[in-house]
Amino acid sequence: MSSLRILVYCHDRFGLGHTTRTLKIATHLAENVANCSVLLLTDLSIIGRFKFPQNVDYVHLPCLLPNASRKYSAGNLNIEMENTLRIRRKITQSAAKTFQPNLFFVERDPFGLQNEMQRTLGFVREELPETKIVWGLPDVIGEPQTIVSDWDREGVYPILDRCCDEIWVYGAPEIFDVVRQYKLPPTLAEKVVYTGYLRSPGGANHRLKKDISRLNARKPFVLITAGSGAEGYALIDTYLRFLENAGAAVPFQSLIVSGPMMRSREKSLLLQRAQKLPGVIFHRFSKNILQYVKYAHAVVCTGGYNTLCEILSYRKQAVVVPFLTPPREHYLRAKLFEDLGLLKILSPTELTPERLGDVVSASLHQQPVRALRPRYLKIPLEGLEKITARVEALSGVKTFLRPQAVS
Repeated sequence: MSSLRILVYCHDRFGLGHTTRTLKIATHLAENVANCSVLLLTDLSIIGRFKFPQNVDYVHLPCLLPNASRKYSAGNLNIEMENTLRIRRKITQSAAKTFQPNLFFVERDPFGLQNEMQRTLGFVREELPETKIVWGLPDVIGEPQTIVSDWDREGVYPILDRCCDEIWVYGAPEIFDVVRQYKLPPTLAEKVVYTGYLRSPGGANHRLKKDISRLNARKPFVLITAGSGAEGYALIDTYLRFLENAGAAVPFQSLIVSGPMMRSREKSLLLQRAQKLPGVIFHRFSKNILQYVKYAHAVVCTGGYNTLCEILSYRKQAVVVPFLTPPREHYLRAKLFEDLGLLKILSPTELTPERLGDVVSASLHQQPVRALRPRYLKIPLEGLEKITARVEALSGVKTFLRPQAVS
């Protein structure tokens, strides 16, 4: 049996960010920590499309669908909501009891479904008293006033305080102080560990993918990604209208990834339009976003945490068109980095083909990102390494880095 076992619970309410981030962490641990096994519990509907490294596997939970009021209904199952939750709890509890993890790691927004998580964490505390419990949070969850109000109403603070040994924040207090902004009480604040941001791993293939190699090497290319795509139609539609209006005058190429959760009809309409344009590659979904960011000359995105970490890792010019729907997580995060001079925000209220084209074109003519090195030094990117150290400290299992293969 493995000397270190980690059970991870992920819940993706609107997109795929939580599971994608968790898979990055799990992959790093599995590849760098000897005798480590990671089991993911996730309700992401497309989880089977991701590649899992050795010693990492997953169990799929029944999905829950959010509505406009941030409440939930049973997803694909035609049963009562309570029965869906009961199935999720039974699967989680059975996995925990059988897997016997050293560490139980929860990666999700604490808002909503408190009864489910309270009962699950209570089960782990009672049945597996030696298991350490960690809650993972991104740097920004939303507007402080909204988050504090929600957490007060939902009883989030006492649940986290009672059930968690540590809270990992994938960010830095000098950029956004979660403890102060979200008014964590002193006993809870003592459990917070700022890991720094999650640098993209250096294992991206140095050989260009076929679709990138099809592009003209003498012309820059812009990557346009809408994250999961659930709310990304307006951005890509506007970008295509810019290209359609400009015609052959566009001095750069485009690689567009709509996202797997965009409605099928919307993706089909966008694909048909993209196929008529020169110098445009369109993907509904791609596992190669990391490589695309690495080779792109500029990135246009909606400001999700994972995409911004990749932009920071490779120091790319970026234009962010963030969602403004509450709790405005993407906008607030993008504003932090715009204030540091590391990207440009284009508000959705200003999103027109002409304006988007002007901002993207300007980003390609800005000073080289290497000239921005002093600004990037303010961004700690050692999150994966810090998490590895905390796993060792919490689990009590002495871990060793696997020897690197000699090339």
